[in-house]
Amino acid sequence: MAEPRAGLPRRGPRLGLLADAFDDEFQKQVLVAAEREAREQSLDFVAISGGMLGIELQHPKGFLFDIVGSHNVDALLICAHTIGHHVTATQIEAFVQRYHALPCVCLGVEIPGMPSLLMDNEVGMYTAVKHLIATHERRKIAMIAGPTPNPEAQARYRGFVRALAEQGMHVDARRIGFGNFTRPSGGLAVAELFDRRGLGAGEVDAIVCANDVMALGALDELDRRGIRVPRDLSLVGFDDLDFARYARVPLTTVRQPVTEQVRHAVRSLAGALHGTPLLKRAITFETEFVRRRSCGCNTRSRERVLSWPLPGEAQDFAEVLRVRQKSVVANLRQAAHSGFDFVPEEWEEQLFSTFLVQIAEPEVPAFVNCVEDICYALLRRDSSVGATHDVLLVLRRDALACVHDAATRGRIYDLIQEALLVASDMAAIAQAQQRGELVALMGTVAEATAAMLAAPSLEALGKAAAEHLPHLGIRAGAISLFTEPNRVTEESEATLVYDENGRREAPLRFATRQIAPEGFLDGRSVVLVPLGFRGERLGMASLEFGAPDTMLYEELRLVLSSAVTGALLTRAVDQARREVEKLAITDPLTGLYNRRHLSERIRDEFVRMRRHPRSLSLALVDLDGFKQVNDRFGHEAGDRVLVTVAQRLRTGLREVDIVARFGGDEFVVLLPETSAAQACMVSGRILQALSGQPIDEHGIVGATFGVATTDDDGSQIDADELLRRADHALLCGKRAGKGRVLHFDDCPVALPEK
Repeated sequence: MAEPRAGLPRRGPRLGLLADAFDDEFQKQVLVAAEREAREQSLDFVAISGGMLGIELQHPKGFLFDIVGSHNVDALLICAHTIGHHVTATQIEAFVQRYHALPCVCLGVEIPGMPSLLMDNEVGMYTAVKHLIATHERRKIAMIAGPTPNPEAQARYRGFVRALAEQGMHVDARRIGFGNFTRPSGGLAVAELFDRRGLGAGEVDAIVCANDVMALGALDELDRRGIRVPRDLSLVGFDDLDFARYARVPLTTVRQPVTEQVRHAVRSLAGALHGTPLLKRAITFETEFVRRRSCGCNTRSRERVLSWPLPGEAQDFAEVLRVRQKSVVANLRQAAHSGFDFVPEEWEEQLFSTFLVQIAEPEVPAFVNCVEDICYALLRRDSSVGATHDVLLVLRRDALACVHDAATRGRIYDLIQEALLVASDMAAIAQAQQRGELVALMGTVAEATAAMLAAPSLEALGKAAAEHLPHLGIRAGAISLFTEPNRVTEESEATLVYDENGRREAPLRFATRQIAPEGFLDGRSVVLVPLGFRGERLGMASLEFGAPDTMLYEELRLVLSSAVTGALLTRAVDQARREVEKLAITDPLTGLYNRRHLSERIRDEFVRMRRHPRSLSLALVDLDGFKQVNDRFGHEAGDRVLVTVAQRLRTGLREVDIVARFGGDEFVVLLPETSAAQACMVSGRILQALSGQPIDEHGIVGATFGVATTDDDGSQIDADELLRRADHALLCGKRAGKGRVLHFDDCPVALPEK
């Protein structure tokens, strides 16, 4: 597309996020962290769901990446690891370079000359595999790797190979399966290992997966086969997504500090927009191995108390614990595994200090209140409180290491147990509420989906969306379509724009590269989704961030795409029907009404005239000299004359008047509520227009008009009689010398009997 035209509206700093989609836990985590940090940095925010490179979808998405540029965003955060699952690093680099004019930070893939934030994928996988070998004595380890071209998948595979090599173990190709980072692919890879590769019982004692989602798919398939995790086989994932903790068997995995990485990226881009240069190099974030039940560990039942040396039995417990405060706080932070991202800062210090207060004064519920506050903060952001249990158990372990007397140890056990029960109760209550909210949300989504899919027109779709989307937490939205079907045009047309103040007048035209109508994005956080259906590019929808689950944006993309397609199809069908109806009542050459439709209109006018008595006049027009045109110049020239005559016949007539081609070179002008004198005057004006100037290069063609008029109520004659009288007047006019207007009442010869 061409560069944007001058004069487009400007706005405040806006951060763009390029991703595949926001319907999985990993990209949801990226979106939520980026939007939150953008607001804290006072940046407008637009998240673009543009699909994966190298993947042709049934419903196209990637065209949104072509629209993004310096004309609509001021900085870009690019999720290269999710966009580039199926392409090489070189292809990702070529994609990213199109945005070189903008401050950019790339996630997951190192791009030369561009700030790139990476994860230590190789070390993370190496640590996990080494744990299986050293702790659980696994020797027959299989791997479900990610897509072969993907740089992160390659790094995790290298970590797997390195861990085996250090133990003198070789990579058995039969134990290597591949997936595409989706849950179904994990299950299919397990089936491949045990069925097509012929691996029997005892030939695999552990499976490591390149991400948690594939690990859960593998767990599904292992359950189906009756293979018990971890008793029969260890299972390890990678990413530490929220649901890994709550799998049927809590998933041992490798944690990526995604939230910290994304927030660092947004802060760097905000600094660049205020003049601080970006560091054009790669920064690698450390991963962390997280032991849970699926590898065979049982961390809670085997809790070990640290043996810190105590100065003496009589020394005050609180004083000893304070000496170790820095180490305890660090342990609490590590135990949270980034699960406390939405809790106010210094929560560790507050938890530590309130613990000491309530141990000293049990009647003061400072510690329990602090635990409640942490849980509330997590639940308000729809985050899990599960990490709270791990934090409390670590605090109990570290506290018990500082005391030997039974009374204090008992108080510690009791207080931590009370806090665990409080967190468990809040989690149970939250889960019950979430189930209720989920049921209600499903009903709201179903109602909105039904209303939008049933919309018979774009206008009706706009009304349905404006009515239902706010109930899904989307308080503002704009649905925009390209001005030509299946083509990303220079201009788009917003068929719906709504916000907190209601619907705006639509449609609104705007430059496509603005990605939304003027002013809509200003001061907002928005998710931009493409609208496409069965290979056709339809347009885009800007939906305000705020839905209870980011997967709704992908669902709404599909619903809106289908609804727009249905509305456009209905419009096309209506247009086709109108065209067919028009063909049935019009003359194909001149575009005037045909004789069949004229007869219907005359009958209608007679019915109306008898209800409301008025005169009705009819003029029958016959061209003079038309036969000579056909004879001398051919029928093609004659057709051009007829078309020109038809255009001039319409001149000077009212909207209620009817012009029809009666046959050959004869035309009829029907004049409702018109007296004889008025009809003759109108006919004279038309005659002058016809004969006053040449029709074309073939010269002047004149005409003769025969006019007839009913009495006030048409009681004396019918439609056929009116036509017969006009025809008689026309015949008399021809005999009198042509090129004139003659009314039936002025005919010198009486009308013959029927």
